Amino acid sequence: CSGCYTPGSEKHLSLCAGCKAAKYCSRDCQKKDWPRHKATCQTNKTLVETLRAHSETPLGVLDRLVLPDGISMYELDQRLEKWVSFHSPTLMGATIHCINLPGNVTNARKKVMYVKLQPRERREHYDAPGLYFEFVDAYAVDIEEAMGWESPWPESLDQLKKLQDDSERDGRGGVTAAMVEVKPLAVQTVPFGSMKNLGIRRALSTWKETLKNDINQGKKFGPQRH
Repeated sequence: CSGCYTPGSEKHLSLCAGCKAAKYCSRDCQKKDWPRHKATCQTNKTLVETLRAHSETPLGVLDRLVLPDGISMYELDQRLEKWVSFHSPTLMGATIHCINLPGNVTNARKKVMYVKLQPRERREHYDAPGLYFEFVDAYAVDIEEAMGWESPWPESLDQLKKLQDDSERDGRGGVTAAMVEVKPLAVQTVPFGSMKNLGIRRALSTWKETLKNDINQGKKFGPQRH
């Protein structure tokens, strides 16, 4: 839940009707989160509308010649949204180990996990969301350094800081994030909240290998094996 960070395994989450990106466990939670979500909602909505309009232009038609399966940028973005939803638990588990939260929980304020992917063709993914993309690389990135990178990195990290401030002020625990990039799309933030008690004594050095295998094989719920 984008408001209280309740996982989808505990409650049914519904998409925000405006941006089709944020998810909420109840209308009350959505109303409470609206003052914070309002700006992001409009940004997400504008992005989707822009990608959809671009896909209908001559330039957008050219994109279909270089993107897998002849899809548009808008359709690529929709695939990424479904892929993130499928692999969210795996990404959360990998992020915890990647930035060593068991060793120092304050790392959530200092680092994020950066994941690079590349699109697969239908003959490889068979329309299964968990197989839409192939693992390229993943590593920890210093937030202070990334604030100097090209847009939308600074804006995305500012939003992450606001999420962290709000969550900690309300006693909901810390917030961390994975930054997922599939070129030519811009990098996207995948936040994970309620980081109160990780239940993990130490970070595992094999996190990247596990993440790569889970992504490339379309496995779900990878972090439960960590």
